[in-house]
Amino acid sequence: MPAGSYGRSIEIDHIVSLELGGSNDIANLFPEPGSGGANYHDKDRLENRLHRLVCAGQLSLRAVQRGIAANWETLYARVFDAAP
Repeated sequence: MPAGSYGRSIEIDHIVSLELGGSNDIANLFPEPGSGGANYHDKDRLENRLHRLVCAGQLSLRAVQRGIAANWETLYARVFDAAP
């Protein structure tokens, strides 16, 4: 199948990032938009913040993994007190 245009950029992103213990397994990958609401830039910002919070002992790794896998936008709203 030839490559197609999606109209915007996307990124195949890890649902649970590698820095938070995720894997490269296909089940942990998901296409995310590069623009608009809840895009991969927002998720990257969340992942970086979560990494710092886990390393500082303020959140458990397991809780972060569960939260981001369940609904990263809800977790983003809790961490940043604003929607992505």
